[in-house]
Amino acid sequence: MTNARILLAACLAAACAAVAGAQSVFDMPRLFPRHKQALGQFLRAAQAGDLLGAETAARAAAKLFPRDANWHYNVACVCARDNRPDEALEWLGKAIALGFTDTRKMEGDADLASLRALPRFRELMGEAAELAKNPPRNATLSAALAADVPAGGEAEVTASNTQWDWDPLSGGYMTTLLRPRAGAAPDPAAYRGPCADLVRPWLEANPSAYAGVLYVNRDEDLAAARFEAFPGLTPVLYCDEAVRAGAHKGAANGLFSTGLAPLPTVGNSSMALGVPPFWRSIPRLIATEGGAAAVALRLALANQLYIYDASADFSKGFLGDLLTANNPAFVLSADLSAEKPDAKAAQRELTELILAAFAAFTPETKAEMLRRGLLVPTVQRLLRQSLKGRPDYFSEAAHPAVFDPKAIDAEAFLRAARALTPGTLPPAVALTVRQETLPLQWVDFFDAASERIADTPLCVSRIVRGRGRTRALSVEARAPGTPGARFRWFPVGGDPALLRIRPLTGDGSLVTIEADWRQAPFDGPQGMPTRRADVACVAVSPEGVASAPVFVSFRWLANERRQYDASGRLLAIDYTAPKEGWRYEDPLLTAFKNWRDVYLYDEAGRLSGWTRTRPGRDGAERFDARGRRVSVPNPDGSPKRVVPVTYLPRVIQGSDGIRAPALELIQSDAGAETAP
Repeated sequence: MTNARILLAACLAAACAAVAGAQSVFDMPRLFPRHKQALGQFLRAAQAGDLLGAETAARAAAKLFPRDANWHYNVACVCARDNRPDEALEWLGKAIALGFTDTRKMEGDADLASLRALPRFRELMGEAAELAKNPPRNATLSAALAADVPAGGEAEVTASNTQWDWDPLSGGYMTTLLRPRAGAAPDPAAYRGPCADLVRPWLEANPSAYAGVLYVNRDEDLAAARFEAFPGLTPVLYCDEAVRAGAHKGAANGLFSTGLAPLPTVGNSSMALGVPPFWRSIPRLIATEGGAAAVALRLALANQLYIYDASADFSKGFLGDLLTANNPAFVLSADLSAEKPDAKAAQRELTELILAAFAAFTPETKAEMLRRGLLVPTVQRLLRQSLKGRPDYFSEAAHPAVFDPKAIDAEAFLRAARALTPGTLPPAVALTVRQETLPLQWVDFFDAASERIADTPLCVSRIVRGRGRTRALSVEARAPGTPGARFRWFPVGGDPALLRIRPLTGDGSLVTIEADWRQAPFDGPQGMPTRRADVACVAVSPEGVASAPVFVSFRWLANERRQYDASGRLLAIDYTAPKEGWRYEDPLLTAFKNWRDVYLYDEAGRLSGWTRTRPGRDGAERFDARGRRVSVPNPDGSPKRVVPVTYLPRVIQGSDGIRAPALELIQSDAGAETAP
């Protein structure tokens, strides 16, 4: 095995272990992205056989995570491969002291082969074997203990009952272990939530409706629901240590569980996060932060329902609809009907309406819903079928990306929740992309981010970057546990004339969706200007029970203007600021490019390259079909000598990202001149 392959195996082994280096479990949400960055650097260096690069990344990570046994072990492996036994043994000893006690792995690890004949290595193996009998405790390892939560009491998130979990596919999240205890039945007369006269008789028949149900506020009580208005509901509090680390606010980053099963949870946050130019609402944060969409999905599948305020990114009076997708893993709120919107009041009202549904569910329905992980899709369907005006469920009007509580008939919502039975719960639906052609970076587009924003069973979203006028992908829908289901697909956002849905199977489970480029903003749902088009998929059981929708979303960028010919061939893209002024676009999705590209084709219609012009510069640069700059052309204009090119973002100082771009993409040569 080569050095690179050996190191890569070590890296992947470390990647699948719990990260345990922060001073507190509550530091992990903040520090974990830096762990992933270090791991990426480590893996790339290992794949390239770069011992120095791998060691640099591992030492930096060990300094950042001083109690992480895995990173210390990785440093030991690199030192051993580099024939520095004294350093390797020192780092191996630190790793063992921190809890790396797998003697079988160390005895068989090819990275440590140069150490095995040394007496100190044998001593360390003995120390590891002894420590394995009583391993050192670390609060960030999976060693938390469940805390008792008496009925009517408060659930506190502390370091002793919270652990950090990491799934390489979904990212990191905290798990807080709680053990609800029964107590005296709460008084139904204490209910002061929505539609009290309707709900109280249901609570009298089932006074323990809120037993084991948690409510968590994640905006420092800016839009906190009145949890005391729901008798028996358990509020979640965060200890001082969690608050100091900032783990108590923003997007949900923790799962609440008994240790055997997740606890049903309703949470909310009205915060907009970040500082200019990287401000964003929580849903846009989830869409643009690596792994966050997967964590949101994990929570949704575990009956953890969160309501987030979308006002910063969904406002007629500001920049319109900036969301990247219609994502049903959470519920979005905004005050869209008032002359002076009150986003916090709207979110509080919507949160309390959803909490009221727990009093409406019959015990049998609630038990089956939680057993099947259907809390989030059940609430999503109830909201959409209870909109005022009763729009057709298979129409755009029934499936907004953001809910204004004033548009929901609260009584109809609660009566529909009450009428649910275990047999009429919505089928679960899962999406999978089966076929698509992704554009080539630095040929078809130049930004660092890919087209893929989300690829989850509930939401597939793409930022359209390729040169083609039409973006297409084939998507399969499944309804696990609902044999014989049929699937209905329909547009719910954007211009329907630019969307085509082509069924490939008789039951509608597999379709190809085509979306045509649109330069100007759409007049989207709820009168909101948008550059996004959504396609909903709803499963219908043989008994006629409809699911909550899942969505495929396409988002076009505002900072480019395109020209196509009648056959759909791209003629030019102008990235410069138009005369009417720069148009805001998320700097984490795309950077400003101060140039215009005109595309060239050969006689057969194949792309032969493009020319690039910049304001204030004489002449145009020529590029070949592979994106290389033509440094020396032939007399006929074809490339004689070419130079590879790369693109890096540069911060524009002093920009808030709203009135002027925050990042500019800089073109740079990335290699020596060669023949084509």
